[in-house]
Amino acid sequence: MDLSIKMGTTWLWSLMHSFHLVIHVLHYHLVMLSSALFSLALCSVVQAGSFDLTTPRIELDDRLQLEQFLNAEQATCPIRDNFSIQVTEHLHPGICAHDNHHPTQNTSSVQTADPISPWTIYPTCTTNTTKKFCVFTSQTFHANRGITILTTPSTARVLSRLPAFHTKTPHLSPLSENDHRDPPFVVSAIPGRGMGLIANRTIERGDLIKSHPAIAIFHNDAVTKGHALYPTHYAPLMHLAINQLPPPTRSLFLAMAAHNVTEEPYIERIYTNTFGEDFNNQEHSIVIPETARLNHDCRPNAMYYFDPRTLVHYTHAARRIYAGEEITITYVDPLQTRLKRRAAIKRSWGFECSCSLCSQGVQFVRESNRRIVRINELMKMFGDLDLKVEGKGKKGAKVGGSPEIAELLVGLFEQERLYASIVDAYRVAALAYAAKGMEWRAVMWAMRAVEAGLIHDGPRGAGVLDMKRLLTAPREHWSWGVKL
Repeated sequence: MDLSIKMGTTWLWSLMHSFHLVIHVLHYHLVMLSSALFSLALCSVVQAGSFDLTTPRIELDDRLQLEQFLNAEQATCPIRDNFSIQVTEHLHPGICAHDNHHPTQNTSSVQTADPISPWTIYPTCTTNTTKKFCVFTSQTFHANRGITILTTPSTARVLSRLPAFHTKTPHLSPLSENDHRDPPFVVSAIPGRGMGLIANRTIERGDLIKSHPAIAIFHNDAVTKGHALYPTHYAPLMHLAINQLPPPTRSLFLAMAAHNVTEEPYIERIYTNTFGEDFNNQEHSIVIPETARLNHDCRPNAMYYFDPRTLVHYTHAARRIYAGEEITITYVDPLQTRLKRRAAIKRSWGFECSCSLCSQGVQFVRESNRRIVRINELMKMFGDLDLKVEGKGKKGAKVGGSPEIAELLVGLFEQERLYASIVDAYRVAALAYAAKGMEWRAVMWAMRAVEAGLIHDGPRGAGVLDMKRLLTAPREHWSWGVKL
């Protein structure tokens, strides 16, 4: 009797367990069928050309965000047109650390080969184009300020390994019009120039004015107006890149000025406010909204540099700035004549330069142009300094010029008020005296070059490091004894 009861009970439990398994299998297949139908619907949307620039922004955002919930196999659409969006989990080695659906792997070999990926949203990419571009976004970068990058997968892999994503940078200055209790400037409206920064106290040469990390990086081939695929193919990715930023950071972006307000607003802000930088030996454009507030002057009183390891943009005073002065940087190469400078400004930013140099009388302008031409001639006389300061110079290499000509060059820079870029003249003087074996004069100019280089290039600049080598061992430097 007891045995029959036990057997009946066992049979009943087996039946219930089997029924439970059937329910799970049916649920799984329903979910997979729904995902497949959803994926096919998304593919149809993409292939129907729904990512045209005329698509309302909210629809564009919703459709792009839907892709983040599909895996690589489900989200890939058959390519039947020239542009499609593809989500791929494994574009970048490593695991998305902030995605609960994909926990970090415990495999030590994976973590050793490539640290945890900093991207908090799965990359979205173009397909069926000459070069593959993807959007990589970290919404937690620099205390949730966020950063978005439109570039190639290989470059993103290089960027993801930078100290910027894995090392805290407590030395960064919080100087900002928004978060610093006593910044050395105020943001104010300037007649004929829009908003600008006005010094509220004396700022000495070398003082740090502000430092901010980039919020966006764009590969130039994906954002260049002259590119054959502009704007149809890459505009959706540019939109997505900005829309994936945290709301406060996106507001910073939208608050920037646009050169042509009638054009596409996101893209025009990118063209108007970016700075050039190379990553992985490829040209990119970076966006730092706070630095974009600084207006142009052909003879600026401030200078900036970008640290490619921390992705931070620094701005320092290039000369003493008095209270009430506008803090300015230059948008163009200052070693050009007035006609070329103004043409470049008009072409890229759409305004006529009215700085003090460009507003001088005819005779003063003519003399300034002559000094600029002479500066360029003397710089060429000393040879290709770019190769030399990178440590590629060799003993016995021909440099040209003389110490006397080098000091003339320094004088011309000073007369032209080229304080932001005078480091070039200081380097030439240091090298010229080292070539003649005049150690202490070479050291004097090298010291000036290091100080000016910290403002112009930062502590890791090639020129700064080269001048420090000259200071450390003048007679061992590559320039010692070269023929002039």
